[in-house]
Amino acid sequence: MRDYTCFIVDDEDLIIQRLELFFHELSLRDRRFHLVGKANNGLEGIEEIVKLKPDIVISDIVMPRMDGISMIEQLKPTLPRTQFILLTAYSSFEYAQRAIQANVLEYIVKVPLREADLNRALDKAAGILNEVKKKEAEFQSLNVSVLENKYRVRKQFFNELIRGEIPSHRASDFANRMQFHFFQANYRCFIVEMNMYESFRNDYSASDQNILRYAITNIIEETVMNGGSGVAADLSDNRFIGFLSWENNRSDLETEYDCQALGGQIVSHLHQYLNQRVSVAFGGPHRGWESIKQAYTEAHNVSDDFYYHTEKVVKTPMHRFHYHNDKKEEFQQKLADFLAGVKRKVSKEELEKAFADLNHFVTNYKIHKSIMAPMLQDLYRDITAKFKTGNSLATDASEFPMKFMTFREQLAFIGDFTFEYVHTGQLLHRVEIMSAMRFIEKNLKQRLTLEAIAEEVNLAPSYFSSLFKKTMNEGVISYINRKKIQLALELLNVQDYSLLELCEEVGIVNEGYFCKLFKEYTGDTPKQYRIKMTRYESK
Repeated sequence: MRDYTCFIVDDEDLIIQRLELFFHELSLRDRRFHLVGKANNGLEGIEEIVKLKPDIVISDIVMPRMDGISMIEQLKPTLPRTQFILLTAYSSFEYAQRAIQANVLEYIVKVPLREADLNRALDKAAGILNEVKKKEAEFQSLNVSVLENKYRVRKQFFNELIRGEIPSHRASDFANRMQFHFFQANYRCFIVEMNMYESFRNDYSASDQNILRYAITNIIEETVMNGGSGVAADLSDNRFIGFLSWENNRSDLETEYDCQALGGQIVSHLHQYLNQRVSVAFGGPHRGWESIKQAYTEAHNVSDDFYYHTEKVVKTPMHRFHYHNDKKEEFQQKLADFLAGVKRKVSKEELEKAFADLNHFVTNYKIHKSIMAPMLQDLYRDITAKFKTGNSLATDASEFPMKFMTFREQLAFIGDFTFEYVHTGQLLHRVEIMSAMRFIEKNLKQRLTLEAIAEEVNLAPSYFSSLFKKTMNEGVISYINRKKIQLALELLNVQDYSLLELCEEVGIVNEGYFCKLFKEYTGDTPKQYRIKMTRYESK
């Protein structure tokens, strides 16, 4: 049941006292209405009402300094949802006409002042306020639905466009309908790529992934619009596409600086608001929607450099890597030497040294992702083949993900995989998962991250995430959330915590997110759960 705040404006002390008594008695039988303030004239009323923003204002008409209707006329633009009830001792057509023009809810004679009239007016105001709130909620829901459909259409349009599946006239018509006028000016395409995407897929349900992707698109576009003109869309898998244009002409140096600044803002905002780590790659300048496919290809090529970065970087055409693809055969020989030297019972230190040597070579001579990734793919398949006899992990080797990892992640993944693979039978992964579970339990009231837990058990984050889900049939984040809600239930069974206190006790900052998780795991909101517990205890 919703509460309503009320405010009184009247220059007669006796009327104010009478209304204060009325609200006091009303609170004993109807707790919806709360008196939050009072004033003796219109000018004082405006100052206090703007500050308090009450739902309902009860005001006299004739007052010194400013009459009640003039006060309402000034307040209406600022507080359009506030309901106004007028009190008068005069029957004047002029007052009634002005009250109607000011859209006043009720016009009550105050001599004598009848409680029945006040009750009726307050109930009417509550009904209107409820209806307004309902309409606003419906409108907000409609807006969200429209936005979701808009982004869905954009995703399909840009995916088809960069694949060359849309004829020129259709692309032009769509761009005009969506008011993408910046394509006629100089623009640049950029790619936003999610870091740690395998962990993202393991740790969030499909519905939560969709919500986060929608939110990521929103934040990218808002960031772009703050610095110029542009648009953003979900592309596929771990990637988003964007286009931006500046009104005035810029030199190459200015454009480079602006791209770095905007890319940095996108990286920062997504980490700050959604705790998502991304990298951004910009292509070169283009003009006209006919060049979109070429603009995308350039940005996509620049984004290939992400393979040799860790996370949260901004790349432009002026700062590309130089690739030594002629070193492919030499690196292949190093992989063959490594495979030949791997023996069963090899120590962790020996493996780390071998992989450090491989990493050192690639640091000096980077080989393009399109060549390097298949070589590493072949390496862990060769490791599987070498130790497959009697190895229970043999059938799972092809399932290990590498598509969305950086070079260092792939190398660390293969290192952890190799160590466990050649030691099959010792159940090493169970020891590490048990250590992770103990660490989570010990730090459950803190804000836990995948990276911190993986570091605690000395595994690469991507490999740890995959291994945890394979072992526990549950993602790391899902496991942590479930444990936090279990802790919340234990606390509620001991004493009646407020929502804020519960959030603090289990280490979840956002109250709305806590309520969502609580209902997801228990079927009830915290408030509903407390009511059920109270009923159970009273039996």
